[in-house]
Amino acid sequence: MKYSELRAAFCQYEENRPEQHLTAIIVFSEDSFDRRYPRLSRSYITSSNNKAYQPNMGGYSVFASCLDGTDPGVRLEWYMEEHGNTGGWKAEDCYILEQMRDVAAIQSLNKTAQDDGTVCYFFGGTTIRAEESVDHGKIRLKPVAGDQVACGEWTDLDIDQVAGYCVLLERYLNRE
Repeated sequence: MKYSELRAAFCQYEENRPEQHLTAIIVFSEDSFDRRYPRLSRSYITSSNNKAYQPNMGGYSVFASCLDGTDPGVRLEWYMEEHGNTGGWKAEDCYILEQMRDVAAIQSLNKTAQDDGTVCYFFGGTTIRAEESVDHGKIRLKPVAGDQVACGEWTDLDIDQVAGYCVLLERYLNRE
């Protein structure tokens, strides 16, 4: 989806002041930067719990963190072309994690350890491979690869989508 669509969806969702907030990933185009970065380094995770998306807030902040872990807590609106910064970062793709395909099937996931030390998670028509670790008693997943069935054929997922599914899987696996 386009950033304008993401923003509209977040604003509409936040009008009702929900207890839980939506999470999204914004992927910026390669030409937004003066050097080449891999897709995961151009992908930022954010939530609808930002002033820019909430009604009657006095600010326009959008905090996000890079999926590769190198750029945490960034004020995205300072850099984004979509927030009036001419020549700024351009959103190439956006998606809301809670609306990704097969999210409802996570509750019935299967997991299998692989010979290379990674773990495969299977849910619905989606397969995610990740490196699994435990940090302070919580399962952490580092994305490796993924695919899903689309129109009867398996298609590879972009690494940022795999990371998005890893976020959702961590939430499910670490629920209390």
